[in-house]
Amino acid sequence: MTTRSARARVLGLSLLLLPVCVALAQTGTTLEDAAGDQAPLRDLLALIEQETELATRSGMNADYVPGMATILTGDDLLVRGVRNVGEALTLVPGISDGMEMSGERQILSRGVGFGYASGNLKILLDGVSMNSTLYATANPILNIPIEQVERIEVIRGPGASVHGEYAFAGVVDVITRKAQRGLHVQAMDGSGERGGGGLWYWRDPARDLSLSVNALGLDGHAGVEVAEDALYGIDRPELSNAPGKSNESHRYRGLFADLAWGDFFAAVKLLEDDYGDAFGINHFLPPEDDRLASRQGYESLRLGGDIQLSERLRTRLRLEALRHHRDRDDLYVAPAGYFLENEPVFMSQDYRETRYLAAADLHWRPHPRHKVLVGFEARHVEVDEASWDWPEAFGIDFPWLDEDLSRRVLSLVVQDQVRLGARLNVTAALRVDDYSDVGTHVSPRLAAVWPLNDEHILKLQYARAFRPPTFYELTYPAQGVEQVRAGEITTYEFGYILKQSHWEGRLILFQSDLSESIVFGYDDDGYLNSADARLRGIELEYKQRLLPTLKLDANLSYVDSLELGLDRPLPGGTDLLANLALLWQPIHAWTAALQLRYVGERARQPADTRAPVDAYTLADVTLSYAPSEQGLFAHFGVKNLTDADIRFPEQPTGIGGVDLIYRDDYPRPGRHWWLSVGYAF
Repeated sequence: MTTRSARARVLGLSLLLLPVCVALAQTGTTLEDAAGDQAPLRDLLALIEQETELATRSGMNADYVPGMATILTGDDLLVRGVRNVGEALTLVPGISDGMEMSGERQILSRGVGFGYASGNLKILLDGVSMNSTLYATANPILNIPIEQVERIEVIRGPGASVHGEYAFAGVVDVITRKAQRGLHVQAMDGSGERGGGGLWYWRDPARDLSLSVNALGLDGHAGVEVAEDALYGIDRPELSNAPGKSNESHRYRGLFADLAWGDFFAAVKLLEDDYGDAFGINHFLPPEDDRLASRQGYESLRLGGDIQLSERLRTRLRLEALRHHRDRDDLYVAPAGYFLENEPVFMSQDYRETRYLAAADLHWRPHPRHKVLVGFEARHVEVDEASWDWPEAFGIDFPWLDEDLSRRVLSLVVQDQVRLGARLNVTAALRVDDYSDVGTHVSPRLAAVWPLNDEHILKLQYARAFRPPTFYELTYPAQGVEQVRAGEITTYEFGYILKQSHWEGRLILFQSDLSESIVFGYDDDGYLNSADARLRGIELEYKQRLLPTLKLDANLSYVDSLELGLDRPLPGGTDLLANLALLWQPIHAWTAALQLRYVGERARQPADTRAPVDAYTLADVTLSYAPSEQGLFAHFGVKNLTDADIRFPEQPTGIGGVDLIYRDDYPRPGRHWWLSVGYAF
């Protein structure tokens, strides 16, 4: 935002708020108290606070950052019935969800991200990268309950010019709740989850010292009915556990602590996310024993500080250490009689990696219209353990991954933001990442934001990003592939924002050219660089306060994906997504919400001749009670109100050249209720 337009907007907002403030002063009521009674005023306050550092590492109003940013607030997500981060992301235009056969979540952005162990989004937790170097995924972050989330910031499209690796199809930063006090319990019928947590905050203003603690735990034993698994397709139903239930047991533990002392900060994140083996890694339905077959977790420490070097020069220094584990204990491989005559086959696998990062960002403002960022990063990641355990009859005693694997990355970021003339803002950025094992990669970005006035904003952006191969992809290339290379994406975007007093609309047109994307070749039994692809699409967003008590929030996205030379869409994705929410607050303490989501037909793998996976419409309703920022609060909701038949597309698997298929894909839960009750103090 230009300085002049920023001042104009602040002045305009001040004039709008002035009579309200005068009236409040006469009654002794604070602005925050009044916000609970006046929905339009709450919207206005939210507009003032919509700032993000995700796009440029400098605090900016989300409407004025390069590209299109979406900010989802935790309180709004609770009112709309959203239960975790992965579910929240599906409210963002162009983003859809899925799952692997083993129960791991998948997030597709603009159709990109389908496939086994496919990580194409940069996922941050309070600014710390959580993507593992083994698979590039960060499944535990997607399972964080919304009760622990203050907001989620999302940038669609390439973000590597600022964030580097894995910022291929988008960037997500999950900001946890801080500076709050309270306790809560929650339960869900469909997943069988039960648990609770609390928030605690302490502050010493005299020493500018504060401490926040955010903790939550959940346990659940659940699954969905499965009529037939892959054993029916190969005429071995007598070996199957179907009909039965998928193993979707779940255990979550999250503890986040943040300490701030003046301009210095420290943060500790402890996260454990355990879950069952769902539909089975080979599409053999696991036994109904509620095993927690997969265990993933993080232990991270972050230290840093902001140092003002001069009036126009400041720096932020960061040190990070992160330990990630991914263990599979008694993972169901095959039933008795398939490999071994008298016993089923289970496999265990342990993985540990440690990552260290040192970074410095130098912010220089030589002129009020000019900002320069120069960032340096040095990162080292190494494998601490990679072991597995098979039945003795298999005679498997070789390692599945080299325990001596390591990676060193040196990075340089240069970003120049300048205002040309009265309003035009131009951002040019370049990032260079030098890898010790996969070469050097350059990620440029050039963007322009032109506020015609306080109502109309135009945006243009060109950005390129890369996706380096992971340790697993380097270890298991497809037959005939010497080494998997980094994938690249180049995106061109045009955006338009129109803001009015009671409504706003957003439009974005984009084209993305994918080159040598890393995919799992099911026919080749390994990873390879796929054919080039092209994505073209449009994303529309619309928000309006229809009445003082009624608010509408909607978006629609369409993407046309094409694998060049093969004349077929990218598998797993859909061309059409839509969300519609109606939030009704008839009286101050009560809010009712209806959330509708439409997901179009989803394409299958090229060799799969079946019809596309059916489209569906999901309806959720929620009733919330929150009379004030302190005191009792409650949320009660029904998920999948119409009991719609929802299925995620299956991911092909096979053993010894035999295709193992779930003919009915992966069914998802029908109608079920959830409840969250707590007390804020």
